Amino acid sequence: MKTKCKDHKGITYASITAKCDAYGIQPTLYLKRIERGWTEQEALEGRQPYFSRDGVDYYSQKEVCDAFKIHPNSFRLKLKKGYSIDDIVDRVSYRAEDHLGNKYKNEAEMCAVYGKKVSTYRARMRKGMGKEEALTKP
Repeated sequence: MKTKCKDHKGITYASITAKCDAYGIQPTLYLKRIERGWTEQEALEGRQPYFSRDGVDYYSQKEVCDAFKIHPNSFRLKLKKGYSIDDIVDRVSYRAEDHLGNKYKNEAEMCAVYGKKVSTYRARMRKGMGKEEALTKP
């Protein structure tokens, strides 16, 4: 005997199959999602996208990596280093960081913000000065 069931909106269906048909998903997919701890709404309607770009939704790191041809290990490492997904996809690379934690594409960009020449900054660092002193000392 089929068991009646309700969805997250309170609508009653004759069976899980009927409920899944109403949302256009396979019952097996619905049941797998429930097993994985998804809410009723997420299982029936799908999860929120992990990342969106130009009107296209990506639902996992793997989808983002495949679509933008990024190695998964590189993607995870950059996330761990604090890069945003947009920066990773746009292949932005921060190679310099000041004493306040601000990130810059390179030392030249960082030094320009502080009004210092890169050669002056590097010479000060070689002399053993810290970043703050090397960037802020007159």
